[in-house]
Amino acid sequence: MAKPKPDTFPSIYRIKITLGDVDPPVWRRVEIEDCSLQTLHGVVQDAMGWENYHLYEFHVGDEVYTEPRAVDEDSRSAAETTLAELVGRKCTQFDYVYDLGDEWGHRLEIEAAAPPEPGVHYPRCVEGQRACPPEDCGGPWRYKTMLEALKDPRHEEHEEFLEWIGDTFDSEAFDAQRVNRVWANWNFSDPNSGPSYEEQDGREPEPEEPRVKTKNKVNTKPVGQSRVGKNDPCPCGSGKKYKKCCMKRGKDGEFEE
Repeated sequence: MAKPKPDTFPSIYRIKITLGDVDPPVWRRVEIEDCSLQTLHGVVQDAMGWENYHLYEFHVGDEVYTEPRAVDEDSRSAAETTLAELVGRKCTQFDYVYDLGDEWGHRLEIEAAAPPEPGVHYPRCVEGQRACPPEDCGGPWRYKTMLEALKDPRHEEHEEFLEWIGDTFDSEAFDAQRVNRVWANWNFSDPNSGPSYEEQDGREPEPEEPRVKTKNKVNTKPVGQSRVGKNDPCPCGSGKKYKKCCMKRGKDGEFEE
């Protein structure tokens, strides 16, 4: 693949995703079609191993892009900007923050761009190293403590973390082909395919904390937890998951408390 150039827009981008403040590094390398930042959010979630429980933000220069239904006066819709547009602005490195409570920062680097290879399904995960930290484990610094405690039976928090995460978590494990199996039926041209964020461990997402309304909009600054994820109960009160209800229908308007 060639280095991306601002005056040409090849259809496939190779992107390296590196989780910040975690040592040894946790990273992924993926290849995807040109897409919006909203779609790229789904790519990052699946590639890393997150479960889409929380709000996200892309930080591109001085601009912040987020979930379209969570936009406020300080942010823009992640659906409005594409990778090709960023490359056209000579922006090939930017940040992605997931879970504004734990603040998992990721550096994204568009390494190369080229036409698609014949017979290759995109998106695809090319390679990566190490497992994604568990959801809601407290951010990079708490994750470091967790790893230390799990390795040391004498650590004062060993039993607490062992009871919470179990004895099967392997921080060194990563299988790129497992990601590709998840993506096997993802077609960017079909809005009903895409990442599913299914609860592969059988857990249901915990209900969201109440939101605070300001100026007839949902305040996107989290109170405890953040926004409704695709698998969370729909805010309309239907009892269905958000992705199967208002999000699928593209319903506009305010969230009802």
